[in-house]
Amino acid sequence: MERGTATGFVIEGGSSVPWLVTNRHVVDPTYRPSDDKFLKYKLHELQVTGRRANDTIYTFRLHPDAKIFFHDDAENDVAVIECRFIWEGVPEELRKLHWHFGHDQLANLATFEQSMRAFDLVCYSGFPNEHDKLGLRPIVRSGHIASDPRFDYTWDKQYRGQCVAYEGFSKGGSSGSPIYAPPRGATNIAGSRHGFLVGVNAGHIKSKEGFGGAHSGVSFFYKSTVIIEIMKSNGLLKFTATSS
Repeated sequence: MERGTATGFVIEGGSSVPWLVTNRHVVDPTYRPSDDKFLKYKLHELQVTGRRANDTIYTFRLHPDAKIFFHDDAENDVAVIECRFIWEGVPEELRKLHWHFGHDQLANLATFEQSMRAFDLVCYSGFPNEHDKLGLRPIVRSGHIASDPRFDYTWDKQYRGQCVAYEGFSKGGSSGSPIYAPPRGATNIAGSRHGFLVGVNAGHIKSKEGFGGAHSGVSFFYKSTVIIEIMKSNGLLKFTATSS
């Protein structure tokens, strides 16, 4: 049995229904396995640990019947997970997840085409090996958009899904980290925009070709449009994300 740690975040899919978002490779061992042995593996248990608004920690076990949704395009390494947990032994008043993002904070296609630019600042929190292990707290890092966000990025001349490259360090444990673009400018100033959740961190580029191994200083994320498309195609999203 293999164990691992990754990152995920909670979004609202409409009507205050929470959904957990992470990478597909976190929950599907047969997806782009680093070793052929994983082709025979399947997800046995997923534990979700979070922190409430009062700073107390919770850990819930995902119910084995919880639904997991992927994108129709298998190149898009994103998973949207039904927040259905095993509640045995958990008091009813504690059966809640702390919210991270509302549906209106997801950047949509118009956001990428009209409001995002190369060199825009992004920040991302996660649980790489350097996270605070005593307090079980993530670390927050920052970087800049490195590819033209209007177009899909690829590192090896092959189509790789709805990717964007960014200058920043992503490592094991950072998979599934939310990528957030803070607000730019100010009200009534040309080129300004709100802050948006723009994607899901997925990996990094090697100093040579490919991903994994020696770090080039360039990482990549899958656009939030992938999340929107997964939720819409499965009837999970009741609202349309906005941009400005």
